[in-house]
Amino acid sequence: MNIENYWSGLLQLTREVKKHNGPVDYCFIKFGDEHEIHINRLLVPDTHWPMVLVVLNPRVLNDHQLASVIELQGVKAILRKNLNMPEEIASFLCTYIPYCFLSVRARQLERAIAITHFAQSLDGKIATLSGDSKWIGNEQNLIHAHRMRALCDSILIGSRTMNCDQPSLTVRLVEGDNPLRIIICSSEGDFRSLQASADEKIIVMGGEEDPCLENAEYVRFPANPDGKISCSDILSYLYQQGIFTVYIEGGATTSSQFMKESMVDIIQLHISPMIFGSGVSSFVLPEINSVQEAITFQHYLFIPMGDTYMFVGEMNAHLHV
Repeated sequence: MNIENYWSGLLQLTREVKKHNGPVDYCFIKFGDEHEIHINRLLVPDTHWPMVLVVLNPRVLNDHQLASVIELQGVKAILRKNLNMPEEIASFLCTYIPYCFLSVRARQLERAIAITHFAQSLDGKIATLSGDSKWIGNEQNLIHAHRMRALCDSILIGSRTMNCDQPSLTVRLVEGDNPLRIIICSSEGDFRSLQASADEKIIVMGGEEDPCLENAEYVRFPANPDGKISCSDILSYLYQQGIFTVYIEGGATTSSQFMKESMVDIIQLHISPMIFGSGVSSFVLPEINSVQEAITFQHYLFIPMGDTYMFVGEMNAHLHV
């Protein structure tokens, strides 16, 4: 089987976990012409197709004689046992399986889980001062971003990213459904690219009166004295709407606001081998005076992304589920 077949299995796994209302100790996946997902129960052995046991609580179950074993530790997926899986497939599964279980954590927190993603230079720039950002990331990073869109319930950007980049925010390069597209917008923006790329509705969030946008649903939140809306309120609202995961793709101001409020759970940074020397920084955060004040990570790893690497770090509460 090729990666596309395993990918369709991960999409099915994500859907099944989202429907499962309760704790998840382990999960069996049989990849094949028709995938099988078994949550907290053993499957009928079938040596004809690859089987993977995903362990979330090793005290309940930590091995199976006929299955490869992957143990989740936050954003890390550790391959405990490999039964004849090619290395490329094992690496692929370890990269994306943790995201298939985030709906369980969302239920624990009663808010959506937030993941932010940037492609940045070695000196931490995501665009030039003129706003040019194509192409900082490579092709593999672009495919990765589309996979994450397919795994997440929603995708969120700020109005500046929408107006400058004119994105579509759809799944085009991989199998999967388009995420719900969300724009944080303080005033009416240019929604033409979003409206032209897909028929699905657009959610606009802000703290002002409803601007009566065409083909968009406006959700108003209480604004603070600076005119900003609470990121916690956003994630709680999304959870109440059945949205368990949100993929934040920019810009720096929007992602930094979520970080300031400790509302980012996972950071993905694609590191490109280039130096700008000037430009738009990935994060705009309050000044600190000592190294001890820096943001640190409970779990982190570096994942090969073509000829470059992606840093993945878990922040805030542990994502053990």
